[in-house]
Amino acid sequence: MNVLINKKQITAYTAILGLTGSLLAGCVSSDKASNANSAANSDPASTAPVKLSYWVAMPADAARSVKSFNEVLFYQELEKKTGVKIDFQHPAIGSETEQFNLMIASGNLPNIIESDFTKYPGGPEKAISDKVLIKLNDVIDKNAPNLKKYLDEHPEIRKDIVTDDGTIYVFPGIGIGNNAVSGGLVLRKDWLDELGLAVPETIDDWTNVLRQFKEKKSAKTPFTIRLNDLNTQLFNGAYGIGYEFYMDQGRVKYGPYEQGYKNYLTQMSAWYKEGLIDPDFATQDAKLLDAKVTNGSAGALFTYIGSGMGKYLNSTPGKDGKFDLVGAPYPVLKKGEEPKFINKPYEYRGGGSAGITPSNKNVAATAKWLDYHYSNEGHMLKSFGVEGQTYNMVSGYPKYSDLILKNPDKLSVGEAMSKYLRVSTPSPGLVGDDRYADQYYVYKQQKEASVTFSKHQKNANDVLLPRVSQTPEEASELSAIMAEVTTYQSEMFLKFIMGAEPITNFDKYTAQLKNMKIERAIAIKQAALDRYNKRK
Repeated sequence: MNVLINKKQITAYTAILGLTGSLLAGCVSSDKASNANSAANSDPASTAPVKLSYWVAMPADAARSVKSFNEVLFYQELEKKTGVKIDFQHPAIGSETEQFNLMIASGNLPNIIESDFTKYPGGPEKAISDKVLIKLNDVIDKNAPNLKKYLDEHPEIRKDIVTDDGTIYVFPGIGIGNNAVSGGLVLRKDWLDELGLAVPETIDDWTNVLRQFKEKKSAKTPFTIRLNDLNTQLFNGAYGIGYEFYMDQGRVKYGPYEQGYKNYLTQMSAWYKEGLIDPDFATQDAKLLDAKVTNGSAGALFTYIGSGMGKYLNSTPGKDGKFDLVGAPYPVLKKGEEPKFINKPYEYRGGGSAGITPSNKNVAATAKWLDYHYSNEGHMLKSFGVEGQTYNMVSGYPKYSDLILKNPDKLSVGEAMSKYLRVSTPSPGLVGDDRYADQYYVYKQQKEASVTFSKHQKNANDVLLPRVSQTPEEASELSAIMAEVTTYQSEMFLKFIMGAEPITNFDKYTAQLKNMKIERAIAIKQAALDRYNKRK
């Protein structure tokens, strides 16, 4: 199924974006630029010349072709348009958290830090009290008309990026688009076709398919997966429980403490005992999993549309040239039910958000520069680049050029996007444009999987715990409780599935969780949710 946007969808999409003017107009020259609000109030060039330091982790795709974001076309063009010079500081890949902590401890802060401050120890409030971030309410009101307009028109996003007392602390990465779910369950479509099987929807369907793969296709590991991926939103949702904290009609619950978790573990244990789940799931790495997919040992897996499906479809024709993949909907227990527990990202991505630090002596200029990311022109530049170079307008639709889709330096689509744009990972501004996703997914099977995985993404809002924040005291207590709970829960998860612990001991397991104060942890989350619901 092709997800190219028709005219009605474009109209709706532009309305959702909440920015004046057509996104389809492309990047006009700076002397003709028209942002969402008055150009006189939002023109970032009026503050030049300014030099700012900017700490941000380098995505792996970008690191393969550039040493700094200063080499990325988007930022080069942004400097030309604004006159603002950015000195990027990138931590070494793999040591981002360590380097972030060292930077905060040193007190030697750059002017801008891009990070996920929802994960800051003690929460965003603590980042402000630690003098790592400044409050942005007045700054945005005076210097960021594009972001201000978006937040005024999308109060649910504003609610997500403020502390409980209403303080805005970042310029956020905001998700848009109708196909936000980037990963899910994938099967060998050629095997399904050969065996006359439909794509599974229910748990019973999955049991039948995996048995057929084992018996009739001699699959040694019918369903292969890695531990971290199994312990996420997948089969658990069929049993009405989340894999961690979630929301049930306004009440916070912890999935592994619920009775539905017992039913989920019972099914996973049965599959494992029958040889339907990869026996190596707890220890195997990505390389071993890839090998099982490509050599025909496995017929189903969890993977991502871009990095997984694209890789396999590109490099694995199969012995008979019939290798094919298909995405399956998130599983349910009974046919006709709609899934709710889906790996849908938050609209406020958390990661890819930029905070201004107290070391910044050019706060107004910085805010105007960041605000450009939320303008029509800024969104097009960040997501599609320069017309005639990285994209061309075709019937009002920005089509990536061969520099992106068929890169002459043999870069993958993701790598080429990372070299020239800032679109493949969350970053300040709007992310997840459907027109980007439709082209990032090169294969028809990827486009179809994107639609399948995201079909019921709105249902996730019923169970997805909002981005609540604990007080520093609560955060400290919660961290101590969950460190013990998570370790125990992870150990018992493996024991139950592998049969080392009988399911009949489930009540003893939940009693131990209670002893570890899981109910206090739930109460802390509930208090945070109650405060979140009062935010304005």
